Amino acid sequence: MQPLKVIITGASGFLGSHVLQVLAAQQNVEAIAVTRKDISGWCRVSDYSQSPVGDVLIHLAEDSDRAQVAKSGQAYEEKARETLVALLKKGYRRVVYISSAVLYGDADAWPHFPNDPIRIDDAYTHLKRQSELAVLELSTGVVVRLSNIYGPGMSQNNVMSTILRQIPGTGSLEVMDTSPVRDFLWVEDAAEGIVSLSLRHLREGNKGKLYNLGTGIGTSIGELASMALEIAGQADRPVEGRHISGRQSKLILDFSDTTSVCGWRPRTSLRQGLTRLLHIKEERT
Repeated sequence: MQPLKVIITGASGFLGSHVLQVLAAQQNVEAIAVTRKDISGWCRVSDYSQSPVGDVLIHLAEDSDRAQVAKSGQAYEEKARETLVALLKKGYRRVVYISSAVLYGDADAWPHFPNDPIRIDDAYTHLKRQSELAVLELSTGVVVRLSNIYGPGMSQNNVMSTILRQIPGTGSLEVMDTSPVRDFLWVEDAAEGIVSLSLRHLREGNKGKLYNLGTGIGTSIGELASMALEIAGQADRPVEGRHISGRQSKLILDFSDTTSVCGWRPRTSLRQGLTRLLHIKEERT
C-alpha cells in the first residue's frame, strides 16, 4: 500500500517542526516538509502556493504574530489569501487549516465551543475567518483553532517567554497585566492533536468541520508567573503587573468535540510544561 503523502507548509516554524516530528512516527505516512529556507532533504519553495500535491495538506505557513500581521497591512492579507486559494485548487484529500482561538474574543468566562459566536476586530482575525470559511467550503476541510501554544522554540514575544526571561532573578517579576486568563497548551500535545485530526478516517470523506485544541483550563498571567517562580524555588519573589486593565479578559477552549472524533486530549499539565522549560533553560546556562 502506498504511504499517505502529507504536505506541511511552514514546517520549519515552532509548531510546524513539532507536527513534522509527530508525523515521522506514524506508520505508512510520508511527510513532506515545505519551507522557504534552504534545508537539506526538504521541499524548498519561493512561494507556498508552489507546494507539491499530496493526500493531506497541513497549512501552517501564516504569520501567527497578531501585531505583525496588523503592521503588514492589506498586502499581506491579500497574499495569504491568494496562497490559500492556490493550495485549495490542488485537490488534496484533506486540507487542515490552523486558525486561532482569538476569534472567540476574550469577554466570556466559560470555555468556548467551536460553534460559539466570533469577533472580527482586526486584520489578523479577518484573515483567519476568511481562510476558515474557504477551507470549510470543502467537504475535506478541517479548521483547527488553537489556544495559547507554548514549549521549546516558542516566540520570545509572548507572556510565557517574558516570565521565563526573569527566572532566575531578584526582586519583583514583572508582567504587563496579571489578570488575563488564558488556556495554555503544550506544543507537543498541539502537534499530536493536529496530526490526529489530519489522518482520521481519511478515506471516509468526512464533512468539513471546525475543532478546538486546548486544555479547558484557564490560568491567569499572575498565577502562571507564581507557578513558574514556585517551580524554580523562588516563590518568595512577588509578581507585579505594570498596567492593570481592570477588565475581564478570559479565553478558554472546550475540546470535547475533538476527543469525540479522534480520541485526542492533552497529556501535559501546565506545571509539567513549565518544569520542562525551566529545566531546558537551566541546562543551557
